[in-house]
Amino acid sequence: MAVWQYLLIVVPEDSIDDNYQCIFKNNKTKYLPKTDSFWKSFNGDIPSIIAELDQIIPNSKWDDDTFLSWKGNMKDDEDNDATIVLNDDKTSIKEFQFRIDLRKSSNITEVLQAILNLCKKHNFVLIDLKGEIFKPNLEDIFKSIKASNATNFLIDPIQFFEDLSKNNSDETRT
Repeated sequence: MAVWQYLLIVVPEDSIDDNYQCIFKNNKTKYLPKTDSFWKSFNGDIPSIIAELDQIIPNSKWDDDTFLSWKGNMKDDEDNDATIVLNDDKTSIKEFQFRIDLRKSSNITEVLQAILNLCKKHNFVLIDLKGEIFKPNLEDIFKSIKASNATNFLIDPIQFFEDLSKNNSDETRT
């Protein structure tokens, strides 16, 4: 993940109550928890979701039958990407996430907005790296975007790395 990318995890809205506390709030690791249990009861139109993503971000051609990926043009500051992981028989989603390149405003106004529209259509919600849940509305996630590492890096890269270095040295002392 590039430092200028803002990551959101996509899950079905109706699965949040049953799984959220257990998966995100109790996660004590530095890694994102697996989200496959959020998708257990999802019976939406997976081919439609894939076709819609194909219209938003180019397919990366790196994928296989169960690991699908999309990747924007990195040379044009469009380092947007998305990933959907399917189960072995390709009948259900195990994970779905995307990252938006914050270096260019059109990535937010066009790419992010298009993905949010897809999420609204399929009744998905979004979870950021801190475990906060958002409806797929740009206004709802702006606070998270503004507080993200990606935004902090873009505002002041030197300060971002100084803070990162300070935090790492503080962690090694404890």
